[in-house]
Amino acid sequence: MEQNPPRPMTPFDNQVTPPFLYTLKLLLPYIPSSMQRFLGIYIKFLELRHAMEYFQGFASHAQPQDILDGLKPYMSPAEKDMMEQMSGMMNMMEMVQNMQAMSNSSSGDPEPFNPMDMMKGMLSPEQQEMFDMYNAMFESELNTPDMGNEKGESQNE
Repeated sequence: MEQNPPRPMTPFDNQVTPPFLYTLKLLLPYIPSSMQRFLGIYIKFLELRHAMEYFQGFASHAQPQDILDGLKPYMSPAEKDMMEQMSGMMNMMEMVQNMQAMSNSSSGDPEPFNPMDMMKGMLSPEQQEMFDMYNAMFESELNTPDMGNEKGESQNE
């Protein structure tokens, strides 16, 4: 029979389970069976009472990424992979939206987002100059009229 590894206590359980209750839970299998049922129910009652006290005035301001990070230790490897892919996609979408917002707010008129400008902004002035030079070379090469002496033309075959 395969045994699953024990799961860590959830943050919620850590908040509503004081140390003495945790100790009682650990000792429960070692007390006489005639008292186990009563003590088990009593432990759950105390947990419920502590949970109700914990949630009085409780407000959560968790971000989605915090929620995903909090859930990962309790997921199977396949679930973790799927969550990490979803998280990566959400981060990518957020980054593109931020870039578009920066592009629109930096200029008075709403221009379409240009990734080349963003990439160029990451370069040093010397690298930007070299980028502009190569860009001009490639554009002039692409815009040069075709003379018909290229390989692959019907007359060169």
